[in-house]
Amino acid sequence: MRCRATRRKEENLKFRMMVVEKLRMLKKSYSYNELARRLGKPETVLCRYVKGDVLPGEETARELWEALSKFEDFAATLRRRIKLDSYGYADTTALIYDPHLLLQASVEASLRFAGKRLTKVLTAAVNGVPLATSIALYLEVPLVVAKQTKDIGVKEFIEEAYPSGSPATLTTLYVPKDTLSPKDDVLIVDDLIRTGRTIQALINLTRKAKANPIGVFVLVAFGEEWKKQLAKPPCPVEVALTLPPPRAEATS
Repeated sequence: MRCRATRRKEENLKFRMMVVEKLRMLKKSYSYNELARRLGKPETVLCRYVKGDVLPGEETARELWEALSKFEDFAATLRRRIKLDSYGYADTTALIYDPHLLLQASVEASLRFAGKRLTKVLTAAVNGVPLATSIALYLEVPLVVAKQTKDIGVKEFIEEAYPSGSPATLTTLYVPKDTLSPKDDVLIVDDLIRTGRTIQALINLTRKAKANPIGVFVLVAFGEEWKKQLAKPPCPVEVALTLPPPRAEATS
């Protein structure tokens, strides 16, 4: 096993890199002048951090993290980046394909479930995969993806059918049987939640495997109707940003 000193060094390095990633994400929307003014650091120093020339020291990184948290919280970042059409439906492309934002989402997820034992991250193909991959990588646990088709070469699956769309049709999700076990504590992840049907299907898959669903992390939720869909006993759901429901009928 790795010694505590080595583990602490790794965690320290990860934290310092995380601070730089948040700086890089904000640099896409703010000038160095604005960042320097708000963070109290010289432009030249911030530029070197963003370009990867140097990492901030531990103390400086903690000062920057505190200042960055006051600068713009994660929900505000999502609200600024997400695009909505005239009906209120979301285009999450700018969120789920931005590696810097995904890393910040991973940090957010880890903070919200701090102290919980997590051994797997589960999501449904396809839009949840980038976020779930980033979170699994950050937490250093395996990723499980539930698909609507069976992979060739896999003999046994756990499956869950649920109504989706409008008008409703039956959708089935499959995961290889050996990817989840009773020993697993599972974090369920998705980019969006509207009706809650997909999330509930993932919870059911987890329970069919006799694994323990620790909680759910979602980037964006529309309204609160989805809360009625999730079965009891309840599974804790953490949402980074809640928006009003679309004016058109929800379909997923």
